[in-house]
Amino acid sequence: MFAQRKLLVPMLALSCLVLLSGCWSAVELNNNAFARIMLLDKAKEGIELTLEFALPNRMVPGQAGGGGGQSGPPFSYVTKRDGDVAKAYRDIQSDMSRTVTFGQLRVVVMSSKLAEDGVEAILDFFTRESKTHINANIYVTEGPTAQLTTIPVRFERFPTDILASYAEEQVTVSVTFKDLLMSNFAGGDLLVPLLVFGRQGTDKENDSKEWMGTGGAAIFKAGKMVGKLNTEETRGALWILGQVKDSEVNVASPTDGRTVNFLVTHEATRIETEFGGRPTFHIRCKANAEVLASDSDIDLEDPEQLSKLEKKLAAALEERMGRAIDKTRLLRSDAFQLGSYVRWRNYREWNRIKENWREIYATTANITEDADITISRLGSARKSIVRERVKLSGGEIE
Repeated sequence: MFAQRKLLVPMLALSCLVLLSGCWSAVELNNNAFARIMLLDKAKEGIELTLEFALPNRMVPGQAGGGGGQSGPPFSYVTKRDGDVAKAYRDIQSDMSRTVTFGQLRVVVMSSKLAEDGVEAILDFFTRESKTHINANIYVTEGPTAQLTTIPVRFERFPTDILASYAEEQVTVSVTFKDLLMSNFAGGDLLVPLLVFGRQGTDKENDSKEWMGTGGAAIFKAGKMVGKLNTEETRGALWILGQVKDSEVNVASPTDGRTVNFLVTHEATRIETEFGGRPTFHIRCKANAEVLASDSDIDLEDPEQLSKLEKKLAAALEERMGRAIDKTRLLRSDAFQLGSYVRWRNYREWNRIKENWREIYATTANITEDADITISRLGSARKSIVRERVKLSGGEIE
């Protein structure tokens, strides 16, 4: 009897396996074309849509760089123009031998001309395309998005990696499709990073070298681009948003007015609100700083002079944040979404002012910036090496 039971258990297990079938709805990877970058621009037909695809037949194991050797780069672009995003996408799909999928989409870039018309049509496509990657990074270009397709790839293998690293390294404002969607439901005011293009220097492989970099941020109001922050203002915006990793700041020495260079590392940003006669916001940033270089004769071991330097550093950062706030108030765009703090913390007050919030933000709201900076690392040289050398030689710095 015991032997029969021992035999019965594996037989039952095998019979269950027989009833199992394969994944009837599975899609073979070899049948997919993975879009990694989406470029959107205006066209006479309506929309110009460009998708970048990885090319499996060119991804040779161990091959470095985006050049791809004799076989060419391991990616390619496909462009179509039609009345809207969905139609242009279908035009691309009709010419593809594989099924286009957005599961690996990491970057969406739109032109400023398209952004000025609004992002509603783009959001409509994304919300209907359920397989879209919600954490795809969003960028705006000052010129045509087609400029991106001419950028040579050197250090990375795909252009996608360059754009994704801008957000990961916090060199500019980080905005994803999720942020864009949430902003749209809250009124459509936000900041989106800007890409700029040009030609710099020479390249041995080409007569001139195409160049791409970050160049400030686009200001959106009600889902449309209405202006932009320059590079300095964007750095202030990064402090307000708490997205900055570190920043290089130069201040004048309190002793002789010469430059002291610091690397300021962000620790925390918090926004406090008060509700009285008018909404009040206190933007408080905390950071540490280390001395990178000094052209001053200031004694960094003197606590009093060090305290003065900390105040100058704080004032420089507060000025950056203030410039970013002032630009958005001038354009009547709550790009930092301070209204959300009112809605979260005093819903009754928000219901009272929400219809006129942009006007209140621009003219009535009281916004203060406060930076708390601690100089924690002075470096091994407490005084300027150059000035000490000149002083010992009996010379004088002009």
